[in-house]
Amino acid sequence: MFFNLFGKKEDSNNHIFTDKAYINAEGKKNACIQLAKEQLNIIFIAWFSNTARIFKDLFVQNGIEESRVIDIHQIHTAKLQDHVAVFLEHYPLHEKELELVSNWQQPKIIVYNSLDEALFKHFGSDKMIPLIKLLGMKEDEAIEHSYVTQSITKGQQKLSAMVTLEQSASSQEEWMEKNIKA
Repeated sequence: MFFNLFGKKEDSNNHIFTDKAYINAEGKKNACIQLAKEQLNIIFIAWFSNTARIFKDLFVQNGIEESRVIDIHQIHTAKLQDHVAVFLEHYPLHEKELELVSNWQQPKIIVYNSLDEALFKHFGSDKMIPLIKLLGMKEDEAIEHSYVTQSITKGQQKLSAMVTLEQSASSQEEWMEKNIKA
């Protein structure tokens, strides 16, 4: 009886991800550039080809090897050896993320997000951004808390219930348009 006093025990498999949420894409990009320059063993993984292209171009402009950005379609475990993987975005379906990382040896995976991404807009981030700015949060600061990650996971699970037949897309925004009917 006392074991459930403080709620259900969390499933540790679902909390492999740690989110860093920035107010906008510019803050996220700057944070990724800084991380890439500081830690040479990090590779950046994009779920969508448009994101991979944007970050490859960004890295080249900033003197960072573009090969450190990998489209999910070109990932294999050999590329992960001796590297730490960081995701440049969430995939809208949590199950697909878990499936990909299920055999990875990395205990925690950081995901860089921005509140102006399609996934967050779907859940009303447009209304939160002005409030967050009013509270004094700056573009280069990230919101990082387990509640953020849990909220994202719950949102992904809600989206999963809305998708009957998933269609592929080259961006998160296109994925949302094709798979989630308003």
